[in-house]
Amino acid sequence: MGNINDNIRSKKLYKSGEVDEAYKDSNGDIVVPTKVAAELDAIDGITEIINDSGVFHVNKHLVKEIENMRLDIEELHGFIKTAFGKDSSQAASKGDKGDSGSTGPQGAQGPKGDTGAAGAAGTNGTNGKNGADGNSHLSNVTSIAFNPKANRLEVNIGGTVYNFAPSK
Repeated sequence: MGNINDNIRSKKLYKSGEVDEAYKDSNGDIVVPTKVAAELDAIDGITEIINDSGVFHVNKHLVKEIENMRLDIEELHGFIKTAFGKDSSQAASKGDKGDSGSTGPQGAQGPKGDTGAAGAAGTNGTNGKNGADGNSHLSNVTSIAFNPKANRLEVNIGGTVYNFAPSK
């Protein structure tokens, strides 16, 4: 895979200048007389070369090479447009996002936290009417509480605490 750099490594074939004849300047640029540059800039095709048999005979090899380069550039243009689209930020050759990696191993369980402080005692309720004893199986239950840290229901029966794990 290659990278495209910013330097296309080519120079303009000529630049116009107030000179009597063409020469190469200190930057390596070809400077041509203004009149010659104007004539070159005015050319809009190669019909003059093709229609003049003498000029054509001398330049036919150059015309063929220019056509070969034009075809190569046309193919490159089509390739780049197909591979990358017209907008480089939306390149057509940009691949889809890959699959996610597998989940890593579960980390060690942290230490058990301290038990929270007990809440304040509730107020005593009013005495109920004397009636038939009911629910005698709860007579030894001292407290029923949910411990959110342990995610357990704690039932104190006769001084023994029983833990129950709720299920859904």
